[in-house]
This record gives sequence, C-alpha cells and structure tokens, in this order.
Amino acid sequence: MKKYWSALFIIITTALYAQHGTDSLSAEKKPVKVTIQGTHVSMTIPQGFKPAKDFIGIEKDDKTYIEVFDPYENDYSTSSAGFSRPGFENQGMDVFAFKTLNVGLYLAKYAGMRNSSGYKKYELIFGDSSFSAMVLGHCSVNDDAVAKAIENTIMSVSYDKKVKVNPYIHSYFNMNDSASIFKFSKVSDKIFKYSMAGKLKLEAGEANVTITPFTLDAPMTDKEVKKTMEGIYKKDGMTGLKVKNESDTKINGYDAYESEVYGKLNGKQTLIYQLTVSSNGNALLIMGVTNTDMENNLAEFKKLAYTVSFKPATGK
Repeated sequence: MKKYWSALFIIITTALYAQHGTDSLSAEKKPVKVTIQGTHVSMTIPQGFKPAKDFIGIEKDDKTYIEVFDPYENDYSTSSAGFSRPGFENQGMDVFAFKTLNVGLYLAKYAGMRNSSGYKKYELIFGDSSFSAMVLGHCSVNDDAVAKAIENTIMSVSYDKKVKVNPYIHSYFNMNDSASIFKFSKVSDKIFKYSMAGKLKLEAGEANVTITPFTLDAPMTDKEVKKTMEGIYKKDGMTGLKVKNESDTKINGYDAYESEVYGKLNGKQTLIYQLTVSSNGNALLIMGVTNTDMENNLAEFKKLAYTVSFKPATGK
C-alpha cells in the first residue's frame, strides 16, 4: 500500500507540473500545490515528503510531518480564541513567530514555536463562521532546512470548499450517506460524526449519528455488547432503559448485533439505535441518538448504517 501511495503521489505531482509547465526550459518552475486527500486543503509538497500512511497529511518520517484537520471545529472564532502567543508560552513553548493573516478568503492565525528540546512546531488555524481547519507541522530533528521547508509548505496552504472529500481515506471501512438525511460532518478523536445535512454545529438534543472504529482481540457476545453499552448509557445519566428489537444479524455479509435502547436522557424520552458490525477483527459501533421524531429518525439511521462495508484487509 505504501508503494501504491508513493506511486500515486508521483503521478499526481508529475501531472500537475505538466499542466502548469512552460515551453521554455530555462523558465523558472513555480511550486505546484497538491490537494491533501481527505481534505479541502492544498499545499506545496517539500522534497522527500509523501502522503502519510496513518493520518491525514504528508510525512517524511515519524519525526517530520504535516498533519491536516479539516474540519477542525465548528467555527473559526470559537476555535481560534485560545490560539495566542501567551497561550503557547504558558505551555512552555518558545514562540519565535506569531501573526494573523488570511488563507485566501479566510481569517487565519499562525505560530512557529520550539519546545525545550529545540524541536520546532508550526500551527496554522483558519476558517469562517461555518468551519475551521488546522494544519500542524512537526520537525523533531535538528535540521533547519527541513524545518524551513515545513514552514514554507504551511504558508502555501489554500482551501477550496468545492473539493469533494473522501473522509474514509485512512479508515478500514466505507459508508454511503447519499440516501440518508444524516450526512458526514467531521472526524473528531477518530470518531466519525454525521448530522442532518452534515452540519458541524448541533443544537442541544439534535439527532445525530456517530461511528466509532475499534478492534476485537476476540469476538464479543451479544450479552457482552449489551452489558457494556448499557453501562455507558447509565453512566451518562440515562434512566429507565429498555432494549427492544435486538438481534444477531448479517449486514452486507458481516456479523452484526443490532438493537434499540429507549430511556430518559436529560429529562427527555430518547432512542439510541446501535449496530455493532465486525470483519476480520475490525469493528464499528454505529450509534444514532434522537429524542424527537423517533420513528422517522430510526429509519434514517438504518439507511446510513446499512451501507457499511469493510475494505480488503490488504489495504485501506
């Protein structure tokens, strides 16, 4: 798979250079931007860097890389409020660069820092009232040339909302949200989140779906799944739990356990739809939560959940 991404990266980069090339061999070539897979972000690629294997971004090795979070949070104003020179200095960082700027049409803040070991870190946050994105550069080696290349790359960042994003590029599964009202919203702490029309900001109690990937060292019985989930719901303050329509089933050929949990949460009658599905030790907990229009939302939860598919074990 690593060879595949490296080859694909070379092909894309070469093609883009060809599109922006010139007939004059003596003419200076301008740096070419490449869209980071799984994001709306484009940037120039430093020499020796390639698409990251285990996260969204690019890497040279495990000590020098650039990570992209798109989206990062609901809106720029909220997510950038704590992004400040004093804030970083209070974390023990030596801030050698800090400025406000624009990434295209979007307000942005940028910081260049070094930690107590002298290693450099670069952060760029930008967005508007509908989203924010963050780009993090790490250089955990004492190499000024590589550090400067990372800084230059971060400062080259551009953003295009029209780019169609595949959020599952680094996951072991795929979903298709085209038939459901619940659309992909964002990934946060490795949890995939879905909301009506893909909104980033949810109102209190608004119906939503989450998909949590996890691995299984050994198969879990239905009783173990049920006991674990009920314990979590009770801890979150859910009372009067009743489990309905639970069953072992097959979803697209995969082993699955499906159930509906009813009870009171925050004083409101609530439905939690849950589907646990697994393949070759990889598993997903698909969970839909609603306290309004339960019948219709349950149907929409299932429209999304039943599209699950696992990628071949040999690649992502």
